[in-house]
Amino acid sequence: MIYEKINLKEFYPMLTNDVFLTSYCQDNYKEFSPKTLRKCVIVLPGGGYSWLSDREAEPVALRFAGHDIASFVLKYTTAPKIKYPDVIYEVYAAIAYIRKHYDYYHIDVNAISVVGFSAGGHLAASSSAFWQEKEMATFLNVSNNDIKINGCILGYPVISSKVGHQETIQNITKNDPKLLEKLSIDKQVTKQFPKTFIWHTTFDSCVDLDNSLLLAKALHENKIFMELHIYPMLDHGQSLADKSVYYENFLSKEDLNKMKYNTQWVSNAIHFIQEYI
Repeated sequence: MIYEKINLKEFYPMLTNDVFLTSYCQDNYKEFSPKTLRKCVIVLPGGGYSWLSDREAEPVALRFAGHDIASFVLKYTTAPKIKYPDVIYEVYAAIAYIRKHYDYYHIDVNAISVVGFSAGGHLAASSSAFWQEKEMATFLNVSNNDIKINGCILGYPVISSKVGHQETIQNITKNDPKLLEKLSIDKQVTKQFPKTFIWHTTFDSCVDLDNSLLLAKALHENKIFMELHIYPMLDHGQSLADKSVYYENFLSKEDLNKMKYNTQWVSNAIHFIQEYI
């Protein structure tokens, strides 16, 4: 495995803050994979843009890596330093870096997806909406093709300024009316939005299900290839939806049993990436 921690600011000094990208990429071997180029995911943990959840970072990357998908985790900037569009630039810097070094990491440059949870889902969706804007590429001295996103995987994402998680929205918009409008991503979907996989739970008390429904509607209206899963059991922040991301006694045995159904999102998302991206 190619396991490295890269400070993207060393490669893109125009970034405002140090930002770290960690790789979990299978190496190639003469015996069985001498020339393999793999599909790739960049994992964006949640945390309301205030912090980053470890439960939605390395465990997720390792699960995808276990299915021969090259994986990275981006520790993007959070409050109080976070601001738009700097945090979007950090995602695009990660994508441009991976594409530039595709041969080293054995990556298919036409199969790079973002995987975001909660606020990380907002960041993944925002990056998916704006990658074709000229200024996004110009800032990093790259082309728009260098920062193109091929797939978007969203877990219980914040999408709308109106029904989204207010801490998340406030941290990224500072309540600027123009940003409140621009960063309602259901209003920013175009034909350039990548193929998208979404999952959410019906009774999410932190990020209302309407966020995913609004985005799904916008994707459908723009005829974007999409897969949507809504699970009836339990609340926000399930990550892999199994006991590997919960400490002992955090959930009752009854709730863990209920959550087993939700963990199928992982195999469905892996299928989505392997078959459609």
